[in-house]
Amino acid sequence: MKRTLILAVDRDDDFGKKAEIQSPAVGRDANEKAAMSLALADPEDSDVNTILAALSMYDEMKRDGFDVEIALICGDPKVGYRSDSKISQELEYVLDTVGPDRVILVSDGAEDEYIYPIISSRAKIDSVRRVFVKQAPGVEGLLYIIVKMLQDDDKRKRFVIPFGIILLIMGIFSIIPDLYNLLSTGSVGYVSGMLTGVLFLVLGIYSLSYAYKILPRIRLWYKAFRDAVRRGNQKIPFTAVAIVLFVAGLLLGVRSALDVPEASGLYQLILFTTGVIWMWTFAIIAYEAGKFLDLYLETQRIRHSFLIASLTLFAMAFITQGMLDIFALALGFTPTNEYVIVLQLMLGFTFAIMAGVMQSTFNLIIEENALDAMES
Repeated sequence: MKRTLILAVDRDDDFGKKAEIQSPAVGRDANEKAAMSLALADPEDSDVNTILAALSMYDEMKRDGFDVEIALICGDPKVGYRSDSKISQELEYVLDTVGPDRVILVSDGAEDEYIYPIISSRAKIDSVRRVFVKQAPGVEGLLYIIVKMLQDDDKRKRFVIPFGIILLIMGIFSIIPDLYNLLSTGSVGYVSGMLTGVLFLVLGIYSLSYAYKILPRIRLWYKAFRDAVRRGNQKIPFTAVAIVLFVAGLLLGVRSALDVPEASGLYQLILFTTGVIWMWTFAIIAYEAGKFLDLYLETQRIRHSFLIASLTLFAMAFITQGMLDIFALALGFTPTNEYVIVLQLMLGFTFAIMAGVMQSTFNLIIEENALDAMES
């Protein structure tokens, strides 16, 4: 008699994330325990119904005299390559353990187009059972479905983020013409034309902040900031300097672009990037310097990665500046001196080489210290 495997798949690992179940789970007892654990943790999760449907099918086939086994495999909360790779590994383990001749796939139907090819490439699938939850008439409303969907992190990001990005882009492109005319002429009559764009911007920012839970994170950052102030953390003044440099760089970039109103969009982009690149470079270095100093004062240890990162940032800034000047010169936007461009590129590659040499030196020192420790 052919051996049948009833396979339940949880691609986003709700069993591990919510119920702390270690997968794969092979056998009826292990799967019944997984179902009960997830049902107690989140009774409304569709994976509960999936595993219960698999158990029901297992019992039915067992009563009919089939040689059958049941297993649950899970992916990863970060759905994608990592999740599918974990599913593949667990599937191979289950197939080696059970040795089935055929597989019956049980899922909630949400992501069969991703799961089915992974399983069918390794085992013969005879049947697919999709489990849909029957809702009571009082909760079948669209509003309830939307609210429950938005409470799930993965589904909220999947649907809300594209919506927020669309609103954000619409708002930006609606505001730019009137904002440019307002800054150019100083006439407040253009403000009324910006209202629709501002509304789109506000809705887009709110959607993205809701999707990424920005407000709870701000509360955590504020608490961490308050604790850091009480401890006299050295990152605070350096962070303040970094913020000032970032804002100053943004204003300088905008002013550089608007100083040449007759320029094309490409040239204005080059002018904006040229205006912000150095201010933002020093802003990043100032922030990292605060972390470097705070760590040194607390542990008396020097974080070598700060030195390497600083050299790399300078290298990127000089090379980017040189490339921007090359584009501007090639397109006839500005008569940049060729010797200045060569100097910028030479400095950029020099800093990059210094960062690479420093990284190799530190790695060699770490390896030698590790060998000395092993020998001792």
